[in-house]
Amino acid sequence: MLLTVVEIAIRRLLHARVDLLLTFVVPVVFFSIFAMIFGGGLGSTPRVRTLLVDADGTELSAALVERLDESDNLRSTVYDGPLIEADALDDAARRSVQDGLHAAAVVIPAGFADRIQTGQSPPTLPVYADSSNQVAAQVVGALAQQALFKTVQENAAKAVRPVGAAAAEPQSSDDDAPPPVEVVDLLGDGKANPVIASYAAGIAVLFLLFSASGAGGSLLEEQESGTLERLLSSRLSMPQLLLGKWVYILLLGVAQTTVMFAWGQLVFGLDLTGHWQGFAVMTFVTAAAAASFALVLATACRSRSQLSGVSTIIILSMSALGGSMVPRYLMSEQMQTWGLVTFNAWALDGYSKVFWRDQPVAALSDQVTVLTCAALAMLIASRFLAKRWECS
Repeated sequence: MLLTVVEIAIRRLLHARVDLLLTFVVPVVFFSIFAMIFGGGLGSTPRVRTLLVDADGTELSAALVERLDESDNLRSTVYDGPLIEADALDDAARRSVQDGLHAAAVVIPAGFADRIQTGQSPPTLPVYADSSNQVAAQVVGALAQQALFKTVQENAAKAVRPVGAAAAEPQSSDDDAPPPVEVVDLLGDGKANPVIASYAAGIAVLFLLFSASGAGGSLLEEQESGTLERLLSSRLSMPQLLLGKWVYILLLGVAQTTVMFAWGQLVFGLDLTGHWQGFAVMTFVTAAAAASFALVLATACRSRSQLSGVSTIIILSMSALGGSMVPRYLMSEQMQTWGLVTFNAWALDGYSKVFWRDQPVAALSDQVTVLTCAALAMLIASRFLAKRWECS
């Protein structure tokens, strides 16, 4: 009898496709995703997007820029814009980091080489960083310190070497202190709880997808109970039914996300009231995309149990690639590009612009456009998928 019980359980599992997916497919999918993120299974270690600005214009500063530009750990951009004043160059570098164009910027100030060569007090080399990328500040700061030390030592060796003498390896001593590198956090200072906004956005989008998928499953419940057939026999058309479901899921998503961020302000010091306009825009388009996504899943699946398994796999995979579970700056450049296929990444980028970078609503044009187009495309797709119910 014991073997009979085991045999029945195995047969039941083999005939339950959803259980098979959740038992064998989901663990493999997640193992693969996290192995690619942390194990280097796809692409190389992500390089830090860095802007290099030479406001000194000397041989020593040029050598320093060249050394940093050759680093394998940086995806550097050397400023080659118009020649402007040093203060203006410094401001341009700051804005580049604040706007998210670069994760860090190294600025060699005017008079930097002169102070080193004349033996004055060591100048400070500023590294402007975005602390939302916790890796960038440490990597760029360490590389800048190392490159600066080597460049100064080589310059000193060149200055004392007789004409025609062979180049010697630069020697360092404990008394030779390299000029200091100062990492300046341009965005985290002044915020009561600077990282809570990114956590709130990631969790909000993740659970928004799950709640939307669950609400969209009501279509399948109505179809299984015969309610859907009776509704379509009335004056209600399929487009009206889908649009009504979409509006409900949209309102549910807006309410859920608002409660999440309101709790963040009440308990964790998130500044929601100071960013309510950008929050309202991003929440509306994100909830709209999630509602359309839920309708696509509901109209594509044949049963509520099938919807549960499929939605779990897709939502968790999208959330992992899109940054809801793991910050995207930890991923390789190839995986970051793949993450843009998910609207999690676009939603998180939009919320980051609002709460972290304090940018106006006009700066959200890219995110709003992508999420709106995704919502419309998936809503149209759900209409075509739902024709099978009209035909039956």
